[in-house]
Amino acid sequence: MTSRSRRRKHAISQLNLMVVGFKSLGKTSFIRMLFDTLHIRRDAKSDVQLPASLFQTAETLEDAEAARTKELYSFTLDVEEENEKISLTLVDSPGFVKDNELRLDVQVTEVLRYIEAQFDITLAEETKVKRNPKAVDSQIHACLYFIDNANNGLTDKDIRILKRLTARVNVIPVVAKADLLTTSQLANLKKAINRVLKSNQIPVFEFPETEEGTDPDQESEDGENEIPPSLQSLTPFSLIAPEDANIIDPSTGQKIRGRQYAWGIIDCLNPKHCDFVVLRNVLLMSHRKLFKDNTLEVIYRKSRKSLPLFQSHLEGKKI
Repeated sequence: MTSRSRRRKHAISQLNLMVVGFKSLGKTSFIRMLFDTLHIRRDAKSDVQLPASLFQTAETLEDAEAARTKELYSFTLDVEEENEKISLTLVDSPGFVKDNELRLDVQVTEVLRYIEAQFDITLAEETKVKRNPKAVDSQIHACLYFIDNANNGLTDKDIRILKRLTARVNVIPVVAKADLLTTSQLANLKKAINRVLKSNQIPVFEFPETEEGTDPDQESEDGENEIPPSLQSLTPFSLIAPEDANIIDPSTGQKIRGRQYAWGIIDCLNPKHCDFVVLRNVLLMSHRKLFKDNTLEVIYRKSRKSLPLFQSHLEGKKI
């Protein structure tokens, strides 16, 4: 083992992800499915307080209402992906309301305040005479914005929210509940969403057309291409939340994370059915460093000038 690979083995990378969007679009379900597919490290902390939402089922409307996210919360997990150690923080947020403009504005502001509070923590560390070499990076590196597939694109509310969010965080749009759409409907919806993003000049995260260091012909262990030649062509990524019920794949007899319909079974981990596996790999592995670099070098540098703490620091220097 080379010295470089030894350093990589022992180094721990911080990654902080957030989910936002309107109510009942599967944000918490996404976090639950992501959690279920993580490889928790053997040396992980045993005293981590996991949210009850990870283990709640929603077999009835009453269960679904009880499991609904009521306030913004976060939790951190020690995970490992392809021999790389990651300290992963997941941030869930209450679903935005559609029928109350004032409340909606307050909710979006609360999300932005949380993101900006992490900027404050970074700035406070930067302005110290003696910085802490073990300081934790708490900035939000990527924010998944869940889009309702019933709207045939983006609503005016979506546009207003996205304009505010993209000024403070790498936003990755995703189509929620993609199982309700046919293949052609999903393709048309993605095109419609991208047209609106472009016409309104909303700078959601844009994946490089040329994926350096990746081989489009390289297959994963299960034979599926986890990284397609052009990730940008997949955006917004499509997601499907699995049922709480036990779903058995009749061809293999194995339990899967999916949904069962009269016409067949959807496997949420099958890239042919939705983009969860691709998105998971993008977040945790292939583009993790890019998200972090863009957060620190572009978004934070641009945003910190407007932070009260930064203004106070400048005033202190003048004195």
